[in-house]
Amino acid sequence: MVLIENPASDEAATLSEAAARRLRQDIVGGGLPPATRLRLRDLSARYGLGATPLREALARLAAEGFVTLEGQKGFSVPPITRAHLMDITRSRQVVEPQALRLAMEHGGGAWEDGIVSSLSLLRHEIARRDPSSEAWLDAYETRHHRFHRALIAACPLPSLLRFCDDLYLQKTRYRRVMETAHQDWARMLTVHERLAEAVLARDAGAPALLASHIGVTAEVVLTLLGEAPPGG
Repeated sequence: MVLIENPASDEAATLSEAAARRLRQDIVGGGLPPATRLRLRDLSARYGLGATPLREALARLAAEGFVTLEGQKGFSVPPITRAHLMDITRSRQVVEPQALRLAMEHGGGAWEDGIVSSLSLLRHEIARRDPSSEAWLDAYETRHHRFHRALIAACPLPSLLRFCDDLYLQKTRYRRVMETAHQDWARMLTVHERLAEAVLARDAGAPALLASHIGVTAEVVLTLLGEAPPGG
């Protein structure tokens, strides 16, 4: 059977992907605050896109967990809750260390170089920090995600890597919305440096170190929410 290309279909898919990307960025970055109703008319005016790609993007983001769909109420940005935060955190603490174990088993020189270069970029970004600048926060989050992604990049399971990415972005939303970027930067950098050293040395304790690091953000956010951290 000969497959006939459909330019109109390709264009619609491209618009849908663009809509999903912009919506995800605004939800994660806090431009669309928690519990915001996502009405097609408002989104169309905001992004200059038609209803069809926006509807497809919302459905996609709902499947990924970045948007909530409630029957007749339609789409909305998920609220900030302890239960959701702990779900994300504990899920990351299960899957990301496992992805790291696999990466440590399969990673070679290129993987190691990726970790070293991403740590260098993160160090540089922290040195030029300006937590009051949204542009800098975006740049920092990009470098921070790149470092965490580099740690597990050699994992041979693409679906596991995608799941790790989705959970990471869910956690980023909590950091940005709760404004947890104001922190002890020297200590934070040291934690990442030690994590990189342990991974590069193929230290068997590196996955546990990563799980502990993932839990720190939850503790900070729970404190800001006025709730005791797990075990507290």
